[in-house]
Amino acid sequence: MRRSYLIAVIVAMPAIMATGQQGGSVRPSGLVAVSVHAPSSQIKEPRLLPLNPPLKLARDCDRRADGEVVVSLLVDTKGRSRNVMFVQPAGSAIDRIAIQIASRDRFEPGTLDGKPVVVAENLRIKLETCDSEMANKAGSIALHSVLRSIPRQKLEKPEDPPEEAILTPASGVGSKRDGVVRRPDFFGGAVSAPVILYSQDAEYLPAQNRSQIAGVCQVGLVVDEHGLPENVHVIKSIDPGLDLSAVQAVSMYRFFPAIRNGEEPVPAAIVVSVSFTPPKARSTK
Repeated sequence: MRRSYLIAVIVAMPAIMATGQQGGSVRPSGLVAVSVHAPSSQIKEPRLLPLNPPLKLARDCDRRADGEVVVSLLVDTKGRSRNVMFVQPAGSAIDRIAIQIASRDRFEPGTLDGKPVVVAENLRIKLETCDSEMANKAGSIALHSVLRSIPRQKLEKPEDPPEEAILTPASGVGSKRDGVVRRPDFFGGAVSAPVILYSQDAEYLPAQNRSQIAGVCQVGLVVDEHGLPENVHVIKSIDPGLDLSAVQAVSMYRFFPAIRNGEEPVPAAIVVSVSFTPPKARSTK
């Protein structure tokens, strides 16, 4: 099946507030920026601890999929993962599992002169997954990607770690953010736009097999603080079949998230334009 050309255009980018860790300089928003240390000979690096509780592994599943994901993160002074973001996504369902695992990870914190400090690290995660039938809240059965073995994780030195950062909430009870995503004019130039790390072509599948539909479908979404697309929906329709193809493709996008004031990863509302050209029109060019 031929695929369409796909063009992504970011047109909006707001954010919501997060709580920070004490210590460091206070920003106008009231959030606290902490000093971040890069791995060095002076820093005793964090040590990854076994997952607790252990992960549940699938015993019987189909459609195996293996992959590797690299994320960046900050290990705080209590050994928790903060500011988990993509460096090298897989471009599949494996990415969400990797973010969940990295956010759950716990460490012996890094130290400087015997005192805990915030340390920037990259984490390489090798995953073996498969599809398993599971019931959702409505009682319907659907396929979900699940682990079939314990992930293999390895800490690596980051290329360009920040000197200061505002820490996102640690995973766990009460860590959810409060707030709403707003238009960019509420924030001016304080928030950088998300950057696409991985995109996927939308298939040219018009409804009712009409072959000469051309145009642009606009898809709205929120890029969360990890770089995952959420609430993907059509803003400007072109055709039911092509709309569905556009939503499916954009749902597989992966991003470096929006950053506020160069220090804080935040959710951001964006619009992606997906351009469709009929196969016959492309072949005559």
